[in-house]
Amino acid sequence: MVVAGDHANNDMASDEEGSWKLAFEAEGIDVECVLRGLGSIEAVQDMYVSHTADAIK
Repeated sequence: MVVAGDHANNDMASDEEGSWKLAFEAEGIDVECVLRGLGSIEAVQDMYVSHTADAIK
């Protein structure tokens, strides 16, 4: 979940049969896929840096 990788792109947000996007659209739900991993959030980046610093100590 740190990056929006293969699973997010293909299984969730694609126009390929079986994707979550198509399943929601089939139910009449408008879908806007935002492919952004948790690693792009500054607070999550700060947690990684903090945990790494703690592990080094």
